[in-house]
Amino acid sequence: MIASGLIFLFGFLAAALIALLVSPIVWRRAKRLARREFEATIPVSANEIRASYDHVRAQAAMESRRREMEAHAVREKAALERAEAGRVAVENADLRGRNRVLTETVAQNVADLKELSAALEAREQDYRKLEEELRETVHDLDLRTEEMNALSDRFRDLTGIAEDRKLSIVSLETRLEEAQDEVRSQERIGRERDNAIDRLRSQVGALDASLQKEKATARKLEEKVIRLTARLADQDERLALHAGGRDSLDDADDTDLPQASRADDTSPDDIDKTPVVAAAAPVSAEAVRRQLEEHLDLPAHPLGGDDDEEALRERISDIAARVIHLTGKAEGPDSVIERILAADESGTTGTTESGRPTLAGRVRRLRAEESKTTGQAAE
Repeated sequence: MIASGLIFLFGFLAAALIALLVSPIVWRRAKRLARREFEATIPVSANEIRASYDHVRAQAAMESRRREMEAHAVREKAALERAEAGRVAVENADLRGRNRVLTETVAQNVADLKELSAALEAREQDYRKLEEELRETVHDLDLRTEEMNALSDRFRDLTGIAEDRKLSIVSLETRLEEAQDEVRSQERIGRERDNAIDRLRSQVGALDASLQKEKATARKLEEKVIRLTARLADQDERLALHAGGRDSLDDADDTDLPQASRADDTSPDDIDKTPVVAAAAPVSAEAVRRQLEEHLDLPAHPLGGDDDEEALRERISDIAARVIHLTGKAEGPDSVIERILAADESGTTGTTESGRPTLAGRVRRLRAEESKTTGQAAE
């Protein structure tokens, strides 16, 4: 604490010493500046003195002129005030006249005001009644407002439901249009299939007609074979009688001639050939039938049994497959037959449930054989 006080005291004394040392310098500087300023204010030459006199005279002239202008302005202002006073007097007279008129008007207005006050009281009564009605109306309006708010909420809910329904309807319409497009495409494919089926049916009808012709021909051949078999049986009996004895042969000839005459299909040529056959060596009817079958290339049964009917069906199916194959090849890759073959569900196996090859399978087999043959020829 003492050290701090001593340090402060030493600092103060040092500052005082420095101030005493610097103060003469500052004093001399201030004295020099004051002297310079004083010398600047004192005129040194006669010209400066005359200039100062001229300056004083100019200031006096300016002050005099300013006073004259102020006096002129005061005189003009006084004249204006006098003119204004005259105008005010005239206006005062006018105002007095107007005041009298206004007094009369005020009296009239007071009378009117009394009447209006009475009317106002009546209107106030009406106003109170209307105010009561207004309060009732406001109450009803509040109730209606609450109902409207409830209806607004209900309307917003219904609007949201309607928007959802609209979106559902739009999606359903889109799906309906897609379904209609799909139905139209399926109908177009169905029509193309129907056209192809009609063509195939016409071809199958032609094949059926040819089959019927073949069957009719086979029936005719069967009838002919039956007639020939009957004739061979007669000839066989004649040969047997001829081998038994001459006498019995003559009796058999007499007996067989009426039977031969009863046959409807015996021709004169056959009758002429009878002695030749009788003179020939004994031949059985079965051998003659086999010779006829070999010569005419006939099956054992003209109409064919179950195996022959199955073979005939296979042949008709092969012919139909070849016709379809050639038609599709002629029409090109855009043919309806190509689309039907592509859409055929049995195209993976090429057989029906009974194991029989389908028409599409036959067509594919023909194409595979043709491509294989073409590849071998190219090699």
